[in-house]
Amino acid sequence: MRTLCDACEGAAAVVFCAADEAALCHSCDEKVHMCNKLASRHVRVGLANPSAVPRCDICENAPAFFYCEVDGSSLCLQCDMIVHVGGKRTHGRYLLLRQRVEVCYFCTERLESQSSFC
Repeated sequence: MRTLCDACEGAAAVVFCAADEAALCHSCDEKVHMCNKLASRHVRVGLANPSAVPRCDICENAPAFFYCEVDGSSLCLQCDMIVHVGGKRTHGRYLLLRQRVEVCYFCTERLESQSSFC
């Protein structure tokens, strides 16, 4: 089963960008990530081997890119926000690359004022 590029919706995706939550073909990946210095730093995971991309332990659908040490769970952005931001469970979480992350103030404010996630 091939994954289509989220940008052009025509070519087969070859990478998944955790920061953009997007699967991209080679051409779109270059357009998006080579346009500036900050975007070029986004971590991308190759999709040649779909089993290499972990799935969220909660929804079991979206690609996971957070890991909660306390819960021992891999989480997608939306499930992480539900589990850790909405309640009092402010466990230390890491990107799957094992870099500690904190919930940004802007995201928390948007969660409180809207019903959708940022």
